[in-house]
Amino acid sequence: MRRSASVQPILPADPRPDRREVEAMNRWLDLSFALAGDRVPRAYAPDLYRALQAAAPWLDEEPLAGVHPLRGLTPCAHEYLLGGRARLTLRVPPARRTAGERLQGCELDLPDRLRLGRASVRELLAHPVLYAHRVVTEADDEQAFVAIVARAVDDLGLDCEAIVGRRADLRFAGRTWTGFSLMLHGLSAEDSLKAQAQGIGLHRKLGCGLFVPHKSVAAVGH
Repeated sequence: MRRSASVQPILPADPRPDRREVEAMNRWLDLSFALAGDRVPRAYAPDLYRALQAAAPWLDEEPLAGVHPLRGLTPCAHEYLLGGRARLTLRVPPARRTAGERLQGCELDLPDRLRLGRASVRELLAHPVLYAHRVVTEADDEQAFVAIVARAVDDLGLDCEAIVGRRADLRFAGRTWTGFSLMLHGLSAEDSLKAQAQGIGLHRKLGCGLFVPHKSVAAVGH
């Protein structure tokens, strides 16, 4: 991990992945479902995952599988309205592709009913800049968060700059988890795939710690 103003390295980098590990990381998939419904609550993540647990209990058997934040939402008072391009996206290993596609047509209660439409399948793409809307750790403040992220980046053996953005806390299991947006910049192709497959932090099933390609480092706070 290269030194930056925000994050400093703590542990030595792990060895680079071999060819088979890189190929395995590259085969991770994002299954993106068209989403039909009217609205979801602002703090929808726990309810969404509980509904998905009932429909796809195998998700709990995949510790690195994740549920991306919903896309295509419009804020309104204490809820979000679903637009015509609303999407639910799951990050899964290739062995779960068929099981994931079986969720097409499934209905989820949040408590308003959502219906999963046709799924599109996307392999992870290597990109030098990755962004996570919310990364949550056991840290209670930004300084501790920075230290934990630095350790995680070095544990993964990533050679990159980590830039901490806006605070984005998560209310779950009777407590508030401190979180921030996070950007990883200057990644090699191998490191980009590894970061997307492995993620950083806790609660991947609640939309945390999942990285997606980003065009620029300029919007880390947005």
